[in-house]
Amino acid sequence: MLRLLVQVVLWGGWGGHTSVNDLTPKEEVWHRFYGIGRLGVSFLGYRRLQPQFFWEGGAFISQDRLQARWRRTQWNSLGVGLRWRILRRAVSPLLEGHIFRFTATVRTLEGRVPLEGPSSVGVMGLGWAAGVSWRCLEWAELSLLYLRRLPATDGLESYPGPVRDRLEGFVGHLGLFLPQPRPSAQSRF
Repeated sequence: MLRLLVQVVLWGGWGGHTSVNDLTPKEEVWHRFYGIGRLGVSFLGYRRLQPQFFWEGGAFISQDRLQARWRRTQWNSLGVGLRWRILRRAVSPLLEGHIFRFTATVRTLEGRVPLEGPSSVGVMGLGWAAGVSWRCLEWAELSLLYLRRLPATDGLESYPGPVRDRLEGFVGHLGLFLPQPRPSAQSRF
């Protein structure tokens, strides 16, 4: 019993994401993919409901082709969340909900701070993810998720626009259960 209370999952993720933000035209929703990274810890990995602590980071380029404006935005977030494996089987749908602190650094493509607004933004935000999880080994799990992050700002790159900022993309991650589960004792009869 005590072993289950201290059991955790260390996981790392990788994937691609895009952004919809103030400099993106309405008709150009999925404009480009850029990198995203994730690291985190889930507690009680063999339970269907798992609290999480995580870091995410990435970068994207926003563009307004008509006015020749470009921004390169690097972002990081620290958050807490709750992960729900819907089924007890090896392959299961999963849902995640998150609250996070989002920090972004905005630069022009030449590396300069834009004159129109602040060089960095720090806000709170909400997010969610949905996907499928596969417990491929007794001590490992693979997941594929669609995620969406909603930082509480509508002026990330200092231009007011009709679209509220959001980050979205696909990410896969590998989770390792620590300590490894012990095989159950089986009767010889």
